[in-house]
Amino acid sequence: METCKSPRKVLAAAHALAEACLKRRSKFSRKDFTDAQLFACLVLREHQKKSYRGLVALLEDSPQWCADIGLKKVPDHNTLCRAFHRLVKPKTVQTFLDLSLQAEHQTHKRLKKEMPIQ
Repeated sequence: METCKSPRKVLAAAHALAEACLKRRSKFSRKDFTDAQLFACLVLREHQKKSYRGLVALLEDSPQWCADIGLKKVPDHNTLCRAFHRLVKPKTVQTFLDLSLQAEHQTHKRLKKEMPIQ
């Protein structure tokens, strides 16, 4: 697996992964943020080793990153904290790991086919 030092790339990759894994929220939710957006923010928080308030400050200073994942406004630190407790559960994390592993295997197979053996 590849690692990445770019926070913007990590945010985008986490958002794409969450879009593929997470169900849509209830039709009765406020729809300020999607679960995929919140999950991507939480991954960025771990990547940057920030507190919830520190993540809010980072996102406020990086409006292009927010635009990359479709955020119209930065979530409050309480929203992020509640999302963490709602989204980060063993079953959800296992789904994310399985999907990212499948994607890595597919990329590896594709690269193997493209590179002829000399």
